[in-house]
Amino acid sequence: MKGLKYTSLAVAALTATLLASTNNSKVQAATVDKNNTVTVAKSDKEKLQDAVNQAQNSVNNAQASVDSKKSALTDAQAQAKAPNDACDAQQAKVNDSQKNLVDKQAIAKQAQDKLDSASTVAKQATSENIQKTQKNIAAQQDAIKAAKQNVSDANADLSTAHSQLATAKQKQADAQNLVNSKEAAKKTADNNVANAETAVKNSGLDEAKQNVQKVQNALNDIKKTNADNESVLSKNQAVLAENNQKIATVNNNLAAANKAVVDAQNNVNAKQKALADAQQALKDLQDQVAQDQASGAAGFFKAIADNKDNSESLREDAQTAYEIVAGTYQKEPSWYAQRVHLGAKNDATSIEEMKNVLPYLPKVNEARTSHNRSVLGISLTDMAVAMIDADYQTGWLDHPDSLYQSENLTTYMQEPVQSWMQEEETWNEMVKEHPEYADVLNSSYNIYAFFANHYNEYLQVGHFLNLMNPELTHFGMGRLDDSAVSWDVNDVLDVSNPLSVEAYTDLFNKYSKDVLKEDQLNTLKANVATANQNLVAAQNAVKSAQNNVQSLQANLAELNNGSTKINKAISDTQAALAKGQENLEFEQKQLDQANQSLADIQAKVGAKEKALDDAKAAQAKAAEAVAQAQTVLSEATAAVKASQAKVDAAQNDVQAKDNNLKSVQAALDSLNQTLNNLENAQSNLSDAQTALNKANDDVTAANKAVKAQQLILDTLKESKSKADAQVTNASEELKKAEAELAAEQSKLEAAKARLDAFNKKETENSHKESSNAENPVTPTNKPDTSHVVKPSDKTDEGNTVKPTDKPDSHSEASTTNSSETTTTATESDVKDTDTVKENAKADLKTNNKSEEKSSTVKIIDNSDSSAVSVVLNGSNTPVKTFGEKTVNGTTYYKVSANRWVKDDKAHVVAVTGNVTTNKLPQTGAKNELIAALSGLAVAGTTLVSYLGINRKKKNN
Repeated sequence: MKGLKYTSLAVAALTATLLASTNNSKVQAATVDKNNTVTVAKSDKEKLQDAVNQAQNSVNNAQASVDSKKSALTDAQAQAKAPNDACDAQQAKVNDSQKNLVDKQAIAKQAQDKLDSASTVAKQATSENIQKTQKNIAAQQDAIKAAKQNVSDANADLSTAHSQLATAKQKQADAQNLVNSKEAAKKTADNNVANAETAVKNSGLDEAKQNVQKVQNALNDIKKTNADNESVLSKNQAVLAENNQKIATVNNNLAAANKAVVDAQNNVNAKQKALADAQQALKDLQDQVAQDQASGAAGFFKAIADNKDNSESLREDAQTAYEIVAGTYQKEPSWYAQRVHLGAKNDATSIEEMKNVLPYLPKVNEARTSHNRSVLGISLTDMAVAMIDADYQTGWLDHPDSLYQSENLTTYMQEPVQSWMQEEETWNEMVKEHPEYADVLNSSYNIYAFFANHYNEYLQVGHFLNLMNPELTHFGMGRLDDSAVSWDVNDVLDVSNPLSVEAYTDLFNKYSKDVLKEDQLNTLKANVATANQNLVAAQNAVKSAQNNVQSLQANLAELNNGSTKINKAISDTQAALAKGQENLEFEQKQLDQANQSLADIQAKVGAKEKALDDAKAAQAKAAEAVAQAQTVLSEATAAVKASQAKVDAAQNDVQAKDNNLKSVQAALDSLNQTLNNLENAQSNLSDAQTALNKANDDVTAANKAVKAQQLILDTLKESKSKADAQVTNASEELKKAEAELAAEQSKLEAAKARLDAFNKKETENSHKESSNAENPVTPTNKPDTSHVVKPSDKTDEGNTVKPTDKPDSHSEASTTNSSETTTTATESDVKDTDTVKENAKADLKTNNKSEEKSSTVKIIDNSDSSAVSVVLNGSNTPVKTFGEKTVNGTTYYKVSANRWVKDDKAHVVAVTGNVTTNKLPQTGAKNELIAALSGLAVAGTTLVSYLGINRKKKNN
């Protein structure tokens, strides 16, 4: 230990131990290596305070950014005002010029119309037209004289009508006076009647009469109600009888309907059995046909070969054909088993495909006879070979390794012979170039020699040559589904007496009919269809019968419900009639009493009634006189109305005659204007042309003005657009800055809240520690030294490396239990401790002198969890740095995302967390260095222990 050299970090740690309290558990350690690279760790409270300071700094920066953006927006808006005002003013000028252009165009249109009219008049200004107009003027003047006379006559008639109207109105006034006098007399008579009625009314006579009438009305109402109830009773009884009769009928029909359902269901069962029998018969026959059809061509050829009525040559031909399609022939091709499916559906050996070949056969002879070739017969052997060759074509079209090599192939299913014959055109072209080829189709020339000598040519026309071969006597054809048609000629096996196409067709059709049994199948299919129809009809009959039962049941329920309602109505009506009879008897007694009271009163008021009757008679005469006077007034009023109508008619006639006079005068004026236009046509035309020329010049000038103003507007719009874009961009930037400010303010509030919570908790813990100071807790574990760097640890490019090795071997082992920790130290170790203290003082003094020369910190690594804080000139708030750069020898600190400050404008005041620097923080004030080192007090004890300076510890 005596030879160990301590670094300045050791000195700093020990010095910090002397300067700071060893009981401050919240202060953490710092280490440094030989390159003066320091790592400083701060307490939780300092971290929280730094976080608040950093957040406040971010808020300040964000607020400054917002202020800057607001200023930029205000400047952009101010700059945009002039272009916008200029653009608006110019737009007004453009609008005015466009309106002026429209006005000038309208004037020009009017001038053009006048010119057109003047031009038309000038063309009409002939001497004949002028004379004709003068004559029309003279005639029109005569018409005016007649019209004036008509107006005079009409005014005379109007005067007469006015006189007659005045007379009629006087008669109407006289009649009205008469009506007024008669109505006055009628009013006096009315008063006399009222007085007489009052005298009678006070006698009680009216009340007695009203009572009699009231009782009589009640009696009449009861009689009418009883008569109505009797009528209703009679009708309900009739309806009940009718309803009961319907119920009986429905019950009978329901029984019959239920029986019909049973009968219909039995019929369905019978029809189902009939259908099953028909289906079974059809299936049996179909199975038999399928079994007979399965042999296909083999069955057909075998039937011919086994029929002893056929010629020996035909039977031999059929036997060979049978062996070929059955695969038992001595020259069976190697592909037979893979390609041929005897009698299968769509196979060339099936009855269906053999039937499909029949239409092709006569086409062959038609093609040959059209070229003067002999008619060919049908060889059953050729047919068999053609069938299996067609089967070979599954999936491709190629000549198979066949029994014989004379064959044609095609995929043209509708007209295979026509497909082969299309090669004739190519053959004719060949013959033109090589006349010697013509001998190929003569009997003296062998086609196979042409095949051998002219293979390429044969590939183009071989189908046609084979079809036209003059030596042929028979052929065969096969068809594979929709894939291919094969033609075969047997030149090896001679057929002495081949079948004609017709004979073969008849022979096959007869066999096909016997095998397929199409007529029988069609009959059985028809039987199945009929049976199915009968079953459906029977099932429908069951449904219909069931529906009829349901309908009858519903009808019966409705009728029974009706009978119940009718019976109740009859009972209610009978009760009402009984009650009505009682009421009738009661009201009759009331009527008798009322009549007796009326008779008694009438005997007392006889004279008053006589006076009332006289007054009513006088009232009637007065009313009649009023009516007669009103009749006279009505007649006088009608006469006035008629006279007024005559006046109106005369007035209308005067107006019409006057209008006619004005019309005739207007026509004369028009003729005079026409005459004037004709006589001055050339002068008017010249004036109109002059006016049009001026109007057109005005339009041209106005149009130029519009274009000029529009050009200026377009230029101003470009400036306006740019200015508006700047305003928009400035507004967007302001919004972003305000959003960032809000976010930073939120972060600041959160950081303050965390710091406040920590301070509150620390205060509470402080009170607890004060209360427990007399009974301290004994630590049971060693201090955490994982963050302390040993002096012997190496560093990589200035970065601090954490220790991973155990303490030096000269340190003695320690024994620890739950109640006490004991550490043994040698005497030399204690001396070494004193040496360390002295060295620490010396190093501290030396270090302070050297560090006073610089006030900057070279930041090597500053992570998000750590901070080097600086205070900018003119500010008291620390600002976190995020790195630094040197430009042209000047160092800049990065204090925000886009802001850098020179090192002479800021000084380092705090280091928090794990930060790697090249120099200790020094701003010219020693107390800052002492403050930075004071945070290493706790680390000092750990460092002394780590270096081998041991001491014995008790419970405290």
